Amino acid sequence: MRVPVFDTPGLPCPPGGEPGWLIRPDGARLRTMIWPQAVAAKPFRGTIVLASGRTEFIEKYFEVIAQFLARGFTVATFDWRGQGLSERMLDDPRKGHVDAYGTFDADLIAFMSEIVEPRCAGPYIGVGHSMGGNLMLRAGHNLPDRFSGIVLSAPMLGLNVGSPFMERLTRGLVALLSSIGKHGDFAPGSGPAASDEEKFEQNIVTSDPERFARQQVVVANVPSIGLGGPTVGWVNQAFKSVDEISDAAYLAEISTPVLLFEAGADKLVRGGSIRHVAEGLPNGQYILVEGAEHEILMEQDQFQTVFWTAFDAFTDRVLGSVEAPALVNA
Repeated sequence: MRVPVFDTPGLPCPPGGEPGWLIRPDGARLRTMIWPQAVAAKPFRGTIVLASGRTEFIEKYFEVIAQFLARGFTVATFDWRGQGLSERMLDDPRKGHVDAYGTFDADLIAFMSEIVEPRCAGPYIGVGHSMGGNLMLRAGHNLPDRFSGIVLSAPMLGLNVGSPFMERLTRGLVALLSSIGKHGDFAPGSGPAASDEEKFEQNIVTSDPERFARQQVVVANVPSIGLGGPTVGWVNQAFKSVDEISDAAYLAEISTPVLLFEAGADKLVRGGSIRHVAEGLPNGQYILVEGAEHEILMEQDQFQTVFWTAFDAFTDRVLGSVEAPALVNA
């Protein structure tokens, strides 16, 4: 079955990408894409396993993927179930939903074992943004020694819903609504409109109008790729994952080097949560990108420069000068 990929003038697909489907035991179909060793710059350094955030899709990261390829990395990525062009979880395709973060965990583990490891040589560097950052850190815990390093852009390690009182109120409300069968309803205050369909002046994720407009074109041309607000169940499960990760004993079990970026002007991730997790990791490094909004990798060049400079230093440190082995079946 043909796997659709949407190339636009503002976001051209880096040459050599290979789309595919990952079929899960429950029948869910996840869209995947890899850029093999043959299209990465020389010398080859390893593979980036890229985990996007809530609402996002493969096409949004084409510019970022080109940066990884230019640095000598193979790239492997996919659309999380419930978003992009992967299987949606509810009849209403605009609802961002998950039954439990364990479902996401299992999908990522299957992506590693069925797609990445057979086709992409290590060493592996996990990169995750927002919700994908939360899940990539969980992968660092669930797949010990699988990654040589993990890089997290504004990871969702705390939800910014206002004051501590408002957080307690929100937690109680979504837990109550979930318990009475309302887990599939839009969370209070959210609805079917995709963030990529709002005006630039209304967005709270980037200060770069050009990059914001590029992803808007994708959603305008392919409305089915867009995703609206989260459900009650998604928010409830997100709080549970945040609590699980922030536990000191959980963090102590993640020995992989982790580089965590906080966006200084982030309106979605609770302030202080990323630093707290970084300090609890045995090998965590924290960087504050002053002035950047939530989507650091979709931000203005001045903010991205902070990310890429630190990324290069981090990968040089964790990978060293050891040349990665060639992939036998490339």
